[in-house]
Amino acid sequence: MAKGRSEAGRYAAGMLRALASTGWCNVVLHAPADADDNVSGWPDCQNIEVRTSRFSGTSFEQVYLPAVTAGKVLLNFEGTAPIFKRKQVVTMHDAVPFRRPAGFSWRYLLLHSLAYRWIARTAHGLVAETIYTAHELADVLKVDINRFIVAEGAADWLNEVEPLRPDLPVWGDHYLVIGSGSPHESIGAAAAAMANSGRRVVIIGMRRSDPTPHQSVVYAEQVTDAELIWLYQRSSALVLTANYAGSALAAIEAQALGCPVVATDSGAHAEVCRDAALYFDPHDPDTLTAQLDRLDSETGLAADLRRRGLSNASRYSWVDSIRKVTERMNLPHCPVKIC
Repeated sequence: MAKGRSEAGRYAAGMLRALASTGWCNVVLHAPADADDNVSGWPDCQNIEVRTSRFSGTSFEQVYLPAVTAGKVLLNFEGTAPIFKRKQVVTMHDAVPFRRPAGFSWRYLLLHSLAYRWIARTAHGLVAETIYTAHELADVLKVDINRFIVAEGAADWLNEVEPLRPDLPVWGDHYLVIGSGSPHESIGAAAAAMANSGRRVVIIGMRRSDPTPHQSVVYAEQVTDAELIWLYQRSSALVLTANYAGSALAAIEAQALGCPVVATDSGAHAEVCRDAALYFDPHDPDTLTAQLDRLDSETGLAADLRRRGLSNASRYSWVDSIRKVTERMNLPHCPVKIC
């Protein structure tokens, strides 16, 4: 939430907005000193008090948060949770560092493993976005699966945002890809396959890295929520390229806005999208272009995916998800602080 508009950040914002809308708790949002303008609008939300710390980074996470939330429940929907805070609910978005360690330094992997294993045993509750991720984390962390509350992402607030065209060379016939460029996301091979088949591609979340990029591939390291919604509404499809996926919030968002979804058959994609998406092998780019060819040529397929997608997205609700957390942890009876 405080740093950019990643999928984890959008999940955190959705859960916070839902919690505040219910009026169940007095919510205090703690922000680090270097929080950007993503946090500035939260004081206008009913039932949320925003407090900005003088600290950031590790000092904010490991010293400030435990101190100011002593005796109270801390909800952590994104970022590194305090190691020595027990009365907290911690969201673990995926098991990527354990299952796909390529791209992470040995130091990060060691510290991440130690922190996750400790927090998984000491926190009052753990949250995962999907059943798949809950099982993956329970396996690698060696904890009981029942430690996890599965609270899915949703998209039922998107209609409140007015779409805004981004300052990008896009014309509405593009295929949308969202990701940071981590090795497990397999964006490069998928984007090359789409571009080589004559398709325009917009990649959100990463910088242009190829010294000789394909002319039909557009990069944007960051867009606003309003700009992302505009792209969803005008994309031929959202393409999920990861060979390991712990969640798929972007798929729910796209489907809620009438954008067809084409996804790899790995991780949590099938759990989230069900029969409302086309699937391909992440290790075979030809299967991606074959599915896109179907989408372009088969009469009624795109319309059917839009219809199925809208129905699928309607299964998810931010309020339902936050209710799962509060009911499990009896949070309506506690002052709640969120970082």
